[in-house]
Amino acid sequence: MKKLFLLLALLLPTPALACEEHEEASLDLEISALYPNPNSGEAEWIELTNSGKDPVDLSLYTLEDATGKPWALSGTLEETTEITGFPFQLNNSNETVVLKTLSGETVATFAYTTSKKGEILTKDAPAAETSATASTPTASTTPPVVSPTTTPAKWPIFSEALPNPEGSDSTDEWIELYNPYGEDLPLAGLSLDDSEGGSKPYALSGTLAAESYLLIPVTESKLTLNNDSDHLRLMGVNAEILWDIPYDGSSEGLSYAWFTDFYDWTEESTPGSENTWAGEAAEEEPEADDASTYKDGDLSDEVAVTEVFPNPAGPDNEEEWIEITNGGSVAVNLGNWTLDDGEGGSDPFTFPDTTVLAPGQTLILYRTETGIALNNSNETVRLSDPTGEVSSEITYESSEEDESYAEIQIEEVHSEQASTSGLGNQGFSTWQWVTPSPGALNPIWKQIKGDVMEFDGSVLTLFDGVSTWSFKTAAAQSVDPLLYEPGNTLLVQAAAQNGLFEIMHSELLESAAKESKKAFPWGILGTIGLAGGWGIYEIHKRLQNKKATLAI
Repeated sequence: MKKLFLLLALLLPTPALACEEHEEASLDLEISALYPNPNSGEAEWIELTNSGKDPVDLSLYTLEDATGKPWALSGTLEETTEITGFPFQLNNSNETVVLKTLSGETVATFAYTTSKKGEILTKDAPAAETSATASTPTASTTPPVVSPTTTPAKWPIFSEALPNPEGSDSTDEWIELYNPYGEDLPLAGLSLDDSEGGSKPYALSGTLAAESYLLIPVTESKLTLNNDSDHLRLMGVNAEILWDIPYDGSSEGLSYAWFTDFYDWTEESTPGSENTWAGEAAEEEPEADDASTYKDGDLSDEVAVTEVFPNPAGPDNEEEWIEITNGGSVAVNLGNWTLDDGEGGSDPFTFPDTTVLAPGQTLILYRTETGIALNNSNETVRLSDPTGEVSSEITYESSEEDESYAEIQIEEVHSEQASTSGLGNQGFSTWQWVTPSPGALNPIWKQIKGDVMEFDGSVLTLFDGVSTWSFKTAAAQSVDPLLYEPGNTLLVQAAAQNGLFEIMHSELLESAAKESKKAFPWGILGTIGLAGGWGIYEIHKRLQNKKATLAI
């Protein structure tokens, strides 16, 4: 009997041994809410809900974001809990949070495309009905922009980057963008890039919520930043550079960040939140006795007037505006800069010191704000820096109603291959009356020289000696058939419109009719005439000699 008892004791598990076995992970857990874009001073959190009847051991689960790095949980969950302190940073847009078991089985997924500051994202359906499946957050109402053909009117600015992390460069580098506007920004059509010839551009997508940050890890973008020196660039639909941020000499663990009016290296990296300057405090400015007195701003050769709208179809005193743009790679404080319409015009408008133009940013100044009344003809617009030096000046003799006078970038193209690759293109700028584009990039036109092959009344075909080009005429454009006669040599300036080139300006360089006139054989006729005259002279000479001989 004692032997039988010992045998049973060996075969049957003891209570202590049974307690050491791991219980199975429950699928009754759900990611019920997220707080990815907290207000200042608050922390991000992830809410988990247990829809089952029994408490759940959280040590059987992991959480991860789009970077795919699992973070082990701990504790016991009876109903609902808000989890903070996770090692990853939730993006303000285009993010996915996944709850998995230790064996890698997905229990719940929460994906969203956008968020607003201070907004809690929740699921559409109850947690009990959606556990172990992905649901759409109620805040995701903005559809993605598909295949845009033009660059968005506004775009995010550079906020921060970590090019030389203490960990692995291939996994721990990141770039952060910021939306400084009070409206959501579509990102489709924009792309991030480093130096020319560096990594492959990373295409952005989705929407960046107003006053929110977008953190992009290198594992997602594949943009490998150099540790010594490199560039961070934002590109538009046509690969035009919207801003270019260079940096030199990074140190391990330091991030390169934007601090309202300057860039610098900092030990206080703040991915996903506002950058804080930990350097020496600036000297306090004495309080101004007059509210209209501002401190001096920055000096720059890169800020210029880029477009004016003097003759709107509506009331001039409400709809006139002037556009200025920072074309450089460094932010410029416009404090104490002035804008005017020349000698004897309106009173100059002085910029407050709170006006800071980020790289690539444009600023629209309406007449209601500046008090500058633009003439419809014989007008000058000037922008001057704090020293009184004129930084930018434009003049026009007459205006076109409901059109703006804008600086247009012209790219000379010598062949289609050069246009596609960008090789061989030369550029310059000119001012033209065009459809207004306040706050957006001014048009970029291509300039091609070639011979007319065909014109069917709406489409012009040119041959530049290497490639054939097709252009459509603008709907409101008056067409001179004689200008587009086959054989004519033209200089055409055209803008890309929905994948096609639309003629904005054309100029006759050489006429086919002139060539045909040159082909008339005037030289041959001259030779014949000269030969005939010489023959007549010889005959006359012989007759005179004969008469002289007979006389003798």
